[in-house]
Amino acid sequence: MNGPDIATGLIAARMGSSRFAGKTLADVQGKPMLGRIVERMRASSYIGDIVVATTELEIDDELQAWCDEAGIQCFRGSSDDVLGRLRSAAEAFDAETILEVLGDNPLIHSDLIDAALEQFWQKKNDYVATVTHEYPNADPTLNRFPIGIRPQVFSIDTLRRCEDLARDPDNREHATSFIAQHPELFDIGYIEASGQFADLHRPDLTFAVNHPENLDLIRVIFDKCYFIDANFSVSDACKAYDERPDIHSLMGDQVGGSV
Repeated sequence: MNGPDIATGLIAARMGSSRFAGKTLADVQGKPMLGRIVERMRASSYIGDIVVATTELEIDDELQAWCDEAGIQCFRGSSDDVLGRLRSAAEAFDAETILEVLGDNPLIHSDLIDAALEQFWQKKNDYVATVTHEYPNADPTLNRFPIGIRPQVFSIDTLRRCEDLARDPDNREHATSFIAQHPELFDIGYIEASGQFADLHRPDLTFAVNHPENLDLIRVIFDKCYFIDANFSVSDACKAYDERPDIHSLMGDQVGGSV
């Protein structure tokens, strides 16, 4: 359990992705992609425990073994009901404030995590995230970030309310989609790509890893940036991408990206 102004980091991850099986533990500069996510989350000023929420399927035994070796907490639950799995994981580790990161977002950055948590605590929203094209109900005038670098913040009470209300199978699979679809039920706060994040107003980019070629893109970015600064920023990643037109075709699309 974490104290005031400390959040539990929750990573939804699995090995059995239909589009790119095994991506979670695929190598990125000598460490599994999941390890890179953990590394970047730990650079936050506010993250305490980190818990990987994976499935009970045999294929995820390897993920459990990696967590055990790396000293990362691991919770195993339903393969289909991701929302229920996240709630059970949060309750199992006495989480109060939850910072969720998807297991295919290796460029998540501590600055974004800290900004989202600070807004959550200051404005007392039910839910806070960086705004992207994944949020069609958000104010259309907000400057949007790339997809694939998203922190999501909510309390255990919000997660319980969401889990109790969401019945559609799609909402159970895409765990926070019910919140985003119902702004009349939840006080939603967005981090906009402006101010300190103005140069991240790049809504047509996506750094999520859904296919092998997307991971190749991430590897090129790490090759360029990691040994200059292990906690390189998303701005650094965008610059590395811009400097290499030959890798632009490796970027994934945003089809089906709404939550």
